[in-house]
Amino acid sequence: MNDLQILSLPEYAIVGETRLQVQSLLGECFPGWFDGRSYVKQLPHFRFLAMEGESVVGQLGVDVRVINVGGTVIPIMGLLDTAVRLDRRNTGIATKLLDAAECHARDGELEFLVLMADRHDLYLKAGYRRIQPAPTKWLAIEDRQTIKVIERDLSDCFMAKPLTDKTWPTGTIDMLGYMF
Repeated sequence: MNDLQILSLPEYAIVGETRLQVQSLLGECFPGWFDGRSYVKQLPHFRFLAMEGESVVGQLGVDVRVINVGGTVIPIMGLLDTAVRLDRRNTGIATKLLDAAECHARDGELEFLVLMADRHDLYLKAGYRRIQPAPTKWLAIEDRQTIKVIERDLSDCFMAKPLTDKTWPTGTIDMLGYMF
């Protein structure tokens, strides 16, 4: 892992062989979700790529926006689809991707990192906490079409990490758009 580099690239700049590697990695890590694409619902704004030479060994998608929680508007960095090649897991790559995202978010004066996770251990170790309750409202997208607005408690998966001394407000979490 001596030649591991973490790159930050806008989505439009990830092309050719690199895009194919990202698609393959996401398909490997999330079987049945990506359907040969590099996104499920919507393209991320940019990605952090963990590169060993010319090989993509990990990736983390990023969506930057504001959300509204109980009437408080919060600038966030949403993290999506943390993925590390199966043969490179448990080597610190995911932690390095999360660290890079946190550094960028702090530089951008964002207040929270936000993500949805089925498995919480990695994120809890990195300082994230589960938001409970997490009544959430977002725009549903299926088969690349807007369907409706969904409202559901996401206490099982909603996690956030503060980047300032602010605490997470209470109230309904309005994603002000699609779920990343």
